[in-house]
Amino acid sequence: MSPIRSKTTTLAAGTVLSLSLLLGCSSQNTSATGTPAAEPASSALVSASASPSATPTAQTISSAPTASVVASETASAATPVTTAGLTSQFPPEGLAGSVIIDSVNAEGTVRARTSAGPGELLMIASGPEERGHLNVSSNDGLEGEQTYQADYSIVYRTGDQDEVLLELPAFLFVQPTDRVLKFAVVSFAKAEVYLLAPQYKSGHGLVAYAFAREKESGKVFPLSFKLGEIVHDTLVYSELPPFPANQNEQLVVYLPVGAGGDPEPGPQRYEMDLAKRQFVAQ
Repeated sequence: MSPIRSKTTTLAAGTVLSLSLLLGCSSQNTSATGTPAAEPASSALVSASASPSATPTAQTISSAPTASVVASETASAATPVTTAGLTSQFPPEGLAGSVIIDSVNAEGTVRARTSAGPGELLMIASGPEERGHLNVSSNDGLEGEQTYQADYSIVYRTGDQDEVLLELPAFLFVQPTDRVLKFAVVSFAKAEVYLLAPQYKSGHGLVAYAFAREKESGKVFPLSFKLGEIVHDTLVYSELPPFPANQNEQLVVYLPVGAGGDPEPGPQRYEMDLAKRQFVAQ
């Protein structure tokens, strides 16, 4: 029986030895393959930084600032754009500081016209004309009423010939409508007199420019007004009727009355002196 046990023991020992050898080989294989397994991992890292598939990801990340720019442009476009983009070519002095420009008309725009003998008297823009409106009410007009400003000329036109009678640089006035103005006509024995008051109100009287067309010679020229020793280029009269008129070959003018002022005792009378091209107060 002992030999049998020995043989069994020998077999068992051999089995254990075989298993040990197998485990040893397996361990060596695992160690041998462990190092190469790390190499693909390293290669994968290199490929991740250089492979084309990683490029779109980088572009997507770098495109984030672009998205911010687009958002900024959208916000900018959504911001209201001011309509007061037109800038005046004239200094913002006096009434001009209360004007918002709406459009610009071409040179040659006619603001006033009246037939005068064989021709006509015109008030024309000798440069671009700025058309706007008042943004606040004042003695010169109500909020929203139309304004006009340009370098104007008063001309006498016959056919295609213009004779410049007067220049009004940077002239600004207010009107409630866009209608072309007319010169008021006062007839005298030796001449026709034309009065133009572009500004329709002021609270201190209307200011008119005067012109005459001599009936005998047909000459047209501006008139001045002499009051004492002072000569004025314009005539100031009341905004309320009666308006300047011919009475017995004299120009009769009712003077304006300011706020709180006392009425004048009577109208101012002028005699015409065609030789000096002026009206002389009596």
